[in-house]
Amino acid sequence: METIWLNSKTKVPTITKTAVNRKRLYQLLEEGNSTKLTIVQAPAGYGKTTILSQWINQLDENTSWLSLDAIDNDPIRFWKYLIQSVSDTLNNHLDTRLSPLFTSHPHSPFELIIDSLLNELDSIKENLHIFIDDYHFIEHPFIHELMIRFIEYLPSNTRVYIISRTKIPLPISRWRVKSWITEIGIEQLSFTYSEIGDLYKKQNLDFYDDIGLQGVLDKTEGWAAGIQLACLSIETDTVHIDRFDGTHPYVAEFLIKEILDTLPLTTQHFLVQTSILNMLEPEDCNSLTNRSDSYDVLVELVEKGIFTIQLSSKNPVFRYHHLFAGALQAELKNFYTEEEVMAIYKRAGNLLSKKGDYIAAIELVLQQQLFVLADSWITTYLVDIFTTGQIATFVRWVDLLRMKNYPLPLETIVMYTIALTSLSNLQKANQIIIELDQRHTVDQWMDHPDNQGVASILITLKAYIITAIGDEKAQTVEIILTQLEKGRVSSRWDHIPMQYNQFEPKLFRTLIGSKGKFTPVDQSIAFAQFFRQTEFKEQNMMGFSYGVLAETMYEVNLFEDALNEIEGGLQYAYRFQDTGLSTPLYLLKSRIFITKKQFATAQAVLDHAIEDVTEWYWIRSLQALKAYCYLMESDIKNAEIELFKTKRPDILKIELGQEFWLLVYVRFLLATNRFKEALKIVIRVKEKSSNEDQISTMIEASILESLCYMKVNQKEPAYAALHKALEIGSPYGYKRSFIDESDIIPLLKKYVTFRKKDSSKHWESVPLSYVEDLLRTSPITDESRKDILTPREMDVLQLLASGASNREIASQLFLSEGTIRVYLTTIYSKLEVQSRTQAILLAKEWDL
Repeated sequence: METIWLNSKTKVPTITKTAVNRKRLYQLLEEGNSTKLTIVQAPAGYGKTTILSQWINQLDENTSWLSLDAIDNDPIRFWKYLIQSVSDTLNNHLDTRLSPLFTSHPHSPFELIIDSLLNELDSIKENLHIFIDDYHFIEHPFIHELMIRFIEYLPSNTRVYIISRTKIPLPISRWRVKSWITEIGIEQLSFTYSEIGDLYKKQNLDFYDDIGLQGVLDKTEGWAAGIQLACLSIETDTVHIDRFDGTHPYVAEFLIKEILDTLPLTTQHFLVQTSILNMLEPEDCNSLTNRSDSYDVLVELVEKGIFTIQLSSKNPVFRYHHLFAGALQAELKNFYTEEEVMAIYKRAGNLLSKKGDYIAAIELVLQQQLFVLADSWITTYLVDIFTTGQIATFVRWVDLLRMKNYPLPLETIVMYTIALTSLSNLQKANQIIIELDQRHTVDQWMDHPDNQGVASILITLKAYIITAIGDEKAQTVEIILTQLEKGRVSSRWDHIPMQYNQFEPKLFRTLIGSKGKFTPVDQSIAFAQFFRQTEFKEQNMMGFSYGVLAETMYEVNLFEDALNEIEGGLQYAYRFQDTGLSTPLYLLKSRIFITKKQFATAQAVLDHAIEDVTEWYWIRSLQALKAYCYLMESDIKNAEIELFKTKRPDILKIELGQEFWLLVYVRFLLATNRFKEALKIVIRVKEKSSNEDQISTMIEASILESLCYMKVNQKEPAYAALHKALEIGSPYGYKRSFIDESDIIPLLKKYVTFRKKDSSKHWESVPLSYVEDLLRTSPITDESRKDILTPREMDVLQLLASGASNREIASQLFLSEGTIRVYLTTIYSKLEVQSRTQAILLAKEWDL
């Protein structure tokens, strides 16, 4: 029977109007023009066909297209279709000339057909691009054998593009060594954050904010079909992206019908059972599924493009795509009874627990509400959970168990309270303490011998929270004295340092720093001295008391006292290996040297600190202060280099101490005259710090906001922002936050003048005496420095600012060059500058 040829198989697929131009992939394909073969391989829905269809529109050369299906798994049909596609493109009757080779003899050698096709291609003058889509349908070994010959002898004017869901059984390694191939896989095809934004803009969807787009990227892992399904689900069902997962009907239908149902039943059972594991190690999979060939199955899944990823080429560790795993987990109930599902989860949980992966084990059994098993593991590993920093995870577990009214052990509840405090959820922690106090009133649980240890911890925590809230310290002292009278109670927590600071570059921003609401320095010193005489002196909390007092002393201008406190705090930081203490202390120490204009020393302190930490957020904060140091030296270029050594933070997502970096960045923008951009950022930081009641950051942000307004010549908003900073800072006696900003001094003077003219009660919330005290405390940084210079020194400075050299200055003033050098040394000293450049910049500020 004669074969009916489908023209649609040789037509380039139509591109939708909403398709995004992905220039980075076009660049990869452009680079592929120097190779024989481009392989685009990824699972279904990654946009393989779309990107190559778009690429064809970029080409101004001959292109042929062949879409394959299962029926094309026949050598004659495959090569006839390929020749037909090329012939249609070239319009040269190639198919007619080669057709007799298929019919002249039933055993006509296919090599002759391939060689004849190659000769035909070599004879044409133009370049030709041959696209073969859905090559994963081809399993016939003879087709692959002929394709190898075709590729290896391909003329220089022809390039082949193979699109496949599965790995292609061709000699890729050999061709890779010869630089014959360009490979584009999941990593390259996955949509980026910006590409998702472009896609949704093309679809006229404006309901996605930046956090929503990041959520889509996290959920879909850049899978194109998943991104489109997320869009459809939210548009039609008003489902928030946080609830979009593999169980959503759109996703489940695609993955189950298009992927899972096409596989052998034994493979389906393997997939749904192992889907509950986050990491797939063959031995674990064997134990869970009672098989012995899990490694082979996992490798086959990878090669077939079944949404399975091998995480390391050296170690046999795999995982499923997040959405695929979610869809498979939902299928468990369709494959097994409820009892069987529970048994699978228990078996997997025990397997992980025995391996020491108790976090994954607890997570797993909680999914199926196996609370007794989860509780037993939480109790067993509670100390390890804290020492490894899994505090937020622990809080989430306890929240779930409490919501389900599961009766938790007292130790777990007490440690839950400590975890809440570490996560700055002071209000909730205080509620739990009240709850435990009320429980003691009923059953006297604290008096039971078995509960003495956790009761002691709870009472200490209560004292800490009172201090953090900023209530009367007398109550804290009373609690501590009571504890001392009872004596220390031993528990398994004795040698476990609690985390008081996870990522904040300023201790003032933590609860132990009372969010910047410090008491008068004499009271703080007296309390610290009392506290340091107790048995608490051996705990890591004492190190933070040194740090907070150091920041307080710096703020009220007591530099030497602050340095002494820093050294005391660093001893605790070294002892407990606590970067949450050492990093803020190094930052403060460096800031003191910056204030003293000892910039080299300040940079050396920061460099030393950077060597001691590995966490990116600590390194980012340290580099930010290095940038600030360069800004104080008017070295804009090096300031910018330091700011962007670490990946630039997402300005719309302020977290992990990022406010510190952003406020240095604002100063950089001011120094480079990008005032409106600086204002936009500083307002966001101010709003967030206001919502969190972060006093020190609110003051700093408001000061910078006022400077931004002055730079764009908006005086009234500038005065209002400065007034807000003064209003917040005056009750606590803040000084350095104001006078460290040299540009704020002229504005403070104008503010005082403005206040004296405007008698409105609105301004009375800030005592003028406080502002005048700031001006008296401030270093000589403004035009008042002019009064220090003699008339002759002013002449020298004026000529220096005009760009004159030492010789030119000497000539105009009828002095020797040696005398000019002496004058300059004196001028630098009086102006408190370190270089000729700084002196010139200051003179230009005075319009000399």
